[in-house]
Amino acid sequence: MTGTPPTAIGLYSIGIRHIELEDLLALATAHQLPFLHLRGGPRGFDVARRDIATLSRWARRCRMGVPITMVTADLDLADFVRPGTETYQQASAELDRLGRAAAVLGARAVRLLARRVLDEWQWSDLAVPDLAAPYGLTTLVELHDPAWFTADALTSAAAHLKRTSGLEVLMDTDQVHRAWLCSAIPDALAGNLSQLVPHTGAVHVSDNGDGLTGAGHRIVARTFGALSHDRSVEIAFEWTGADRDQQSCLVRYRRAAAWWRSGLEDRP
Repeated sequence: MTGTPPTAIGLYSIGIRHIELEDLLALATAHQLPFLHLRGGPRGFDVARRDIATLSRWARRCRMGVPITMVTADLDLADFVRPGTETYQQASAELDRLGRAAAVLGARAVRLLARRVLDEWQWSDLAVPDLAAPYGLTTLVELHDPAWFTADALTSAAAHLKRTSGLEVLMDTDQVHRAWLCSAIPDALAGNLSQLVPHTGAVHVSDNGDGLTGAGHRIVARTFGALSHDRSVEIAFEWTGADRDQQSCLVRYRRAAAWWRSGLEDRP
């Protein structure tokens, strides 16, 4: 009888500072990482402004070693609220450039940040350009404010995602834990979060230096670790502690991977 293969847990490149991409790919191959999430905006590898020869060279390295499955943008979801404005046009052009670069690299998704909760009129005006048709990419939205995890905000998000193809959530365990810490009804968080399960494409097991012992981290692990294999969600580790050298990040990565997998073993 063959056992269930271990969950593949990738690494988000934000956890290692001052490294060239080809060196990062070599490191990932040497340590047998299954995949990478790449910080792709101007504060990272700035892939939208790389020439096609450079992107193609990196893509060949990925095909021979460790794939890049998701590229993150510095763009905010709110940049796409008012079509026709200069902000919208600039953000759309940047997203298109990033999407083109991500597709060359072989990625499957691009991530936007949602640094603040959208109200109802903003949801109704939201028009994120579809990256699926031109580039075959899913657009992930990372809810990057604890206020997203109230019942009303999650209900609004779930309703919009339900009627929008090509748009999914990236769930960050640290953001969920921050929400749990400031929630007036922390016991309701798991139930509220379940609304987003059908709309979540990726999870970042996120350690800011405090470890993964908080209740919010466990809520995400219980929620998404119990999913059936036909509802796959990509799992990657995000290290944002003070020491972002290679060794510190890899130590934390192994610890987080063991934590996630041990929780899976404890679940029925």
